[in-house]
Amino acid sequence: MPDAIEVELYGKDVSDFQLIRLVRASHRKYTVPITAFISNAFITEDSCVGISFQHAERNVGYGKADGAILRTEKIHCARKEGRFWLLETRDGNYVIGSFMRDFGRSSFLRFLQTGERV
Repeated sequence: MPDAIEVELYGKDVSDFQLIRLVRASHRKYTVPITAFISNAFITEDSCVGISFQHAERNVGYGKADGAILRTEKIHCARKEGRFWLLETRDGNYVIGSFMRDFGRSSFLRFLQTGERV
């Protein structure tokens, strides 16, 4: 029997597709410690916004529980590890599990085109 994965949602719903992507992303081994996984991601002002899961600093009082909306610090580096994008910021490393429909992937591609990214 496969390992059980417990996901607590606080306010933001995600689709079955997004949950599957988050599970796949969380099972992968990364070259750096991961601060959180992000679903429904989009890029604005060189930061990533989305719904966070498995945040390393879980604290309901500060909005870092599963399903909370998260905005990262300025992205220093974006690179692909396996099938997922890894974002490095001053406050941690984030994995994009899925992009926001109709807007997320295009905002990310614009971000990649604006400067030198790994």
